[in-house]
Amino acid sequence: MQIRRKLFLLMSDKAKIRRRLRCPQCGSLDSIKWGIRDGVQRYKCSCGYLFSARRKEITASNRFVWFKKWISGRMTIDEIADRSGYCTRQLHRWFDDYLDSSPTWAMNTSSPIYLLIDGTYYSDDHCLILYRAENLKRTIFYRFTDHEDQNEIAIDLISIRDLGYDVIGITTDGGDNIIRAVDYVFPDIPRQRCVVHVQRECLSSITQRPRSTEAKMFRNLVQDLSICRTVNDKLWWLNMYHRWEEDYKEFVFQKSVVTYSHQEYYVHNDLRKAYIHLKRAIPNLFTYIDNPGTPKTTNALEAFFGHIKDQIRSHRGLSESRIDNFIKWFLFFNDEKKKK
Repeated sequence: MQIRRKLFLLMSDKAKIRRRLRCPQCGSLDSIKWGIRDGVQRYKCSCGYLFSARRKEITASNRFVWFKKWISGRMTIDEIADRSGYCTRQLHRWFDDYLDSSPTWAMNTSSPIYLLIDGTYYSDDHCLILYRAENLKRTIFYRFTDHEDQNEIAIDLISIRDLGYDVIGITTDGGDNIIRAVDYVFPDIPRQRCVVHVQRECLSSITQRPRSTEAKMFRNLVQDLSICRTVNDKLWWLNMYHRWEEDYKEFVFQKSVVTYSHQEYYVHNDLRKAYIHLKRAIPNLFTYIDNPGTPKTTNALEAFFGHIKDQIRSHRGLSESRIDNFIKWFLFFNDEKKKK
């Protein structure tokens, strides 16, 4: 009996939630009833603006604001229902209508931009590639695909170039397809290899606690990339690298033979792979020093991908097509925020 009474009280409190109307003047939900005119309820906002509940533009604007909170504000449908007074089924219908379409926008700027390029997988065969102006904190291009394809990325970069964006620096990870596409479309633009990606790849090969003295010295060399900020730091690091290379290159490529098959193999293959990875990255490893303003890493883009994936996890159950449109709306709202 007591449980039934508590359930009744809970349902009564739910029924008392008044559907809040948003003021078309200031966007506030702080409004009260203010008389009736021609059979239509009037409302007055705390800002002093009077409005009617039947104006279609107010209703549509109110729905869109709640949709925006759902996309980028980390609010669930139930939370929005509690705050807005609309039922969850009605909100689902409205939000599904928005997700059946996608927004379009363009960034008009004459400012030079430093471009970050990276891709992330949010399911097994769904990859999002973003082209982001790091100095403006805005997304200028994106692509949904199943993998990082060189031809597709080259087409995107050509589109960015033809749209008139003044790209003066590019930062990428070590993906071969991205690097080849950038070198094809922007051969004369300074390109920076993400320092964090280089460190991560090298340390994943030799681990954080290698056994040999040679590998330990190489680990310290890779970690010291984080403290290089000036031309003197760069020259000091390159000098240390060349000294290590002269002393231990023979050790790195040391071979042995399998007794029963007589096949050769590299004795220190993990260190060899890390060395080759670092050696290939060096020509584009200090662009941020030679061309100040060029981002040193793609960490900002990695963090942005994290926000997108957090939002997708918060709204599990969306179909694949709606997940794509969800991401497009998220990018749109994020860009709108940066414009202000």
